Amino acid sequence: MSKSQIKRLHQQQELEKAANLEEEEEKEPVQRKGPANRFAFFDDEDNEDTGNQSDENVNEEGTSASAVSQKANKKKAKKNKKKAKKAAEEDEESENQMLARLAALNAKEAKKAATSEPLIPSLEELMKIDMKLFDMSAEIKRKLGKAFKEAVTPGQQEEHRWPPGKRATGRIVKNKPRWFPDRDYGISMVQTGEEGGNQWFSLRHNSSYEQKERMYWIAESHINAEVVQDLFSDTPFHLNSLLMMAHMNRMNDDLNVAADLIERGIWYVDQHAHPLFEPFHWRHRMDYIDYENRAFYLLLHRHMLNAANKRCYETAWNTAKLIFKLDPVKDPLAIVSVIDIYALKAKQYTWLIHFYESAKKFKKLHLLPNWPYSVALAKFFVFKTDEEREIAESDLCSAIRHFPSVVVQLMDLLQIHPDLAVMNCKMFTSFVADNEKDSLKLLVKIYAKQTQEVWKENLLLLEGATRKVATSKDAKENSECEEWREKRNKMYHGRSPNVDRLGQLMEEIPSESVSDPVPPQNSRCQYERVPGPAANNGGSNSFFGGLLTSLIPHFNGEESFEAQFSRYGAHFLDFILDHVGAVEEAVGPAADVAARWFRRRDEIDAERAIEAATIRRLENQEALNLDFFEDPDDLSADDEEEGEEGEEEENEGGHENEQRQ
Repeated sequence: MSKSQIKRLHQQQELEKAANLEEEEEKEPVQRKGPANRFAFFDDEDNEDTGNQSDENVNEEGTSASAVSQKANKKKAKKNKKKAKKAAEEDEESENQMLARLAALNAKEAKKAATSEPLIPSLEELMKIDMKLFDMSAEIKRKLGKAFKEAVTPGQQEEHRWPPGKRATGRIVKNKPRWFPDRDYGISMVQTGEEGGNQWFSLRHNSSYEQKERMYWIAESHINAEVVQDLFSDTPFHLNSLLMMAHMNRMNDDLNVAADLIERGIWYVDQHAHPLFEPFHWRHRMDYIDYENRAFYLLLHRHMLNAANKRCYETAWNTAKLIFKLDPVKDPLAIVSVIDIYALKAKQYTWLIHFYESAKKFKKLHLLPNWPYSVALAKFFVFKTDEEREIAESDLCSAIRHFPSVVVQLMDLLQIHPDLAVMNCKMFTSFVADNEKDSLKLLVKIYAKQTQEVWKENLLLLEGATRKVATSKDAKENSECEEWREKRNKMYHGRSPNVDRLGQLMEEIPSESVSDPVPPQNSRCQYERVPGPAANNGGSNSFFGGLLTSLIPHFNGEESFEAQFSRYGAHFLDFILDHVGAVEEAVGPAADVAARWFRRRDEIDAERAIEAATIRRLENQEALNLDFFEDPDDLSADDEEEGEEGEEEENEGGHENEQRQ
C-alpha cells in the first residue's frame, strides 16, 4: 500500500472511534465534575472558527486525527448549549407561575380579611399569665442585662444563695433564704363551692390566728406600732401585720424592706393554699366579701404598686391580671381602672386593644375615662398605614369629647400652656373640670397622674387632637359633647365602694385602714369583729382626729369629732389635754374619760343655755336699732302691730326658757 492510502485508512479509523465515543456520551447521564466555566460561550466561538479551518484542511488535503476530535467536541458543545437553554426556559417559566399563584393567594386572603371582622381572643385567653413575666428581679435583669449582674456585690449574692440541697419555692413569688422558715401559723384554705364552672376558695383562721387578729384590730384602732411589732415577732407571717409593717417601712422610705415583707405574705398564702387552688387559673376565684381573703387581695395590690414604682411594668401588669381574675365580675379593687396603665407602660398595645374589644360590653369600659384614651394611644403606637393612623386620631378626638377633664388634668400636670383656641373653648376650662362628679374626678386624677409620663412623649398627638376638638364647627360633634356631658352627670352620681377603695390604695384620698379599706356592707367573717373607732363617723380623716381616736376610743358617742370640735372648740381641747396623761397609762380608763367628757359637755350646754336666756331677756328690755335696715318712720301701722306681736311672743318664749333653766 502506498503512503497516501495508509494515511487515509488511519483517518477513517479515527473518525469511527470518534463517532462511537459520541454515541456513548449521549447514553450516559451528564455529571458535573467541577465548577462551571463562565467563559465557555467564548470558547465555543473559538472552537467554531478552528473547526471550520480544520474541515477545509481535511476536505482539501486530508486533515490530521486531532482535527476530527475538535469537530466532535463542537457538536457536543452545541447540544449541551441547547439543553441548558431549554432547562433555563423551563425554570423561568415555573418561577413566574409560582409568583402568579402566590400573588393570587395573597389577594384572596386580603379580600377575605377585609370583608370579615378580625378574630378577638377570649377574655380567658387574654388573662393568661406568663410565669416568666411575673418575677420582678428577672425583669430588672432583662432590662439592665450583664451590667446589672456585674454590679451585684458578693455579699448580696451570698444573701440570695440557697444552701446545697435546697431551692426556692413558690408559684407567685419565690422565697428567699433569709426568710423565716415555713410552719403552720393558723392559715388554711378551703373550697367553698362551685358555680357556673367557677371554683370558689376562701382562707380560714384557726383559734390561735383569731386571737392574733383581734390583737391587731386593737393595735390598729389605737395606732400602736409596738403591738404590731410584737405580733410580727411572734407570728412572722401574720398577713395584716405584714401589711402594717410594710406601710410603716414605706413611710420611712425603706422601700426594699417594705417590698420584701409584702412578698413574704404572698408566698405564705401560696404555700398554704388548697391543693386544687391554682392562682393563675381563670376559673379559680376568691370572694372579697370574706374578711379572711382581703389580706391576700391587698398584698397583691401592694406588690403591683411596688413593681410599678421600680418600673417593672410587666410584673405590675401581670399582677393586675391576677387580681382581676380572682373576681372579674365584682372587681373589688377596681383593677379595670389601672390595668390599662400598666399595659401601656409594658408596651402591650395589642393586648390592650383586644382586651377593650373583648370586655367592652362585659365591664362597660367605654364609660370609664381611662380606656378611650389608652386604646386610642395604643392604636397610634401600632398603626402601619395612614388609614390606621387616622382611626387612632379619630378615637382620641372622641375620647376628648367624651371626657374633656382628662385633657385638663394632663395639661395641668405637664404644665402645658394651650393656645388661644383651646383656652377659649369652655370644655377645657378648670371651672368645668372642677364641677365634675367626685367619682369621675378621682378616676381622672388617678389616670392622669399615672400616665403623664406616657403622654409627655406624645404631646404632639394630644395637642393636635385637642385643638381639632376645640376648633370643630361640626354640629354633630358639638351635640355629641353635650350628650356626653349629660351622661357623665347621670352615670357618675355618688362614689362606689370599689372606687373609694382604689382611691385609698393609690393614696389619692385619706385611708381609713391599712388592712381593710372601705369594708363591704355585706361582709362575712368567721368570728364577730368588735366595732372600734374605725367604724365611727369621725376622727380618722385627719391626723388630729386619729390621735383623739387613739386616746379616747369612745369619744365619738352620737356625734362625730368634727361636729363636737366645731361646737365646743377650746373646751374640747382643754378637756383632752387635761386627760392625756390618764389615757396614756392604760386603755381601761378610756371609757371613764369619755363618760366624764359627756358630763362636761352637758355642763357646757347648760351654761350656754343660761347665757342665751340672759341675752334674750336683755334684748327684750331694750329696743333694737333698725337704722341699718329701714327707717322706723316708714313702717306702716300693720308692720308695727306685727312687730309688737312678735315682741310679745319673744317675751313669752324668754320667760318659758327662764323657767326651764
